[in-house]
Amino acid sequence: MGKGSGRPGGNPEFGTKYRFDNGREKPLSEQIKTLVLPETKNQLKILADEKNCTVPDIVRTAIEQYLSSVQSENSARVS
Repeated sequence: MGKGSGRPGGNPEFGTKYRFDNGREKPLSEQIKTLVLPETKNQLKILADEKNCTVPDIVRTAIEQYLSSVQSENSARVS
């Protein structure tokens, strides 16, 4: 039994014609890596299960909320 049937070298249209659509306005392209305590990771996993989403979804939401609050604080100081 040989390798699986498929085009040798892969599909040249993969990543252009066949893109994963996650419903976002802009595609996610940058990564941020951080280390957290095991307890924090477990809490995030539990919360993600409760919210029926992923840990990265929760982290992205938290970052967006934090940046929004910092912008609001900065705007209030300037006014």
